[in-house]
Amino acid sequence: MLQKLSRILPLLPLCMATSANSAIVHLAGNSVDFSYDDSTLFGTANVIGDSIFFLPTNFKAESRNGAGAVTTNETLNITIQATAGHTIDTVVLHESGDYRLSGAGASASVNGLLAVTSHTKLDGLFPFREQQLFDAGVFSDTGAFAQEWNTVAEIDMTTIAGWSNDTFITVTAENLLSATTLYNGELAFVEKKYLGIGLVVNPVNPVPVPAALWLFGSGLLGLAGLVAKRRR
Repeated sequence: MLQKLSRILPLLPLCMATSANSAIVHLAGNSVDFSYDDSTLFGTANVIGDSIFFLPTNFKAESRNGAGAVTTNETLNITIQATAGHTIDTVVLHESGDYRLSGAGASASVNGLLAVTSHTKLDGLFPFREQQLFDAGVFSDTGAFAQEWNTVAEIDMTTIAGWSNDTFITVTAENLLSATTLYNGELAFVEKKYLGIGLVVNPVNPVPVPAALWLFGSGLLGLAGLVAKRRR
């Protein structure tokens, strides 16, 4: 019973997302429709193909002069519904950002959780839900210039018996940034600058095509290029 409850408890934040301060945004992709709350640190989104991406400008954690660990966390929920004649098979998350460290006691880290919850299929009495932890690591390289970090996570519904694919899901990305300094004169800074969600979407009666081609066509690679251009 506790295991089943652990599946439904993460859905509670979804119910809270419709509060008076929420601003729900709806965007259309090629084969899916996206809905999300833009009042988070992730900000507003853009859609290319069947991928949605965010370019946050104030999602960061900073510690100075031995202040210890400073953390910033945020959760993003995206409701995704396939248009008629399509199914969603796989969800891929890609995140990137910068960090800068100065001092022997300075460090920073990025980690989080990607989850997919079904609105159409049940695993027993509860909705199907799969989650995966992701971790960009603990950074310790010091220097005068900012350095880049990246992390990726993937949930493939076709590998889960009884689920296989879906037409209506919620994708949850929980994120935690941490920056730590131990001594006076030190600096630790880390920020998230990009989050992209790419989908493998197939027609109900598909012509066999390698799944990787669907992912590339979703625009994830192009989005990463846009972010690199933005940095330059």
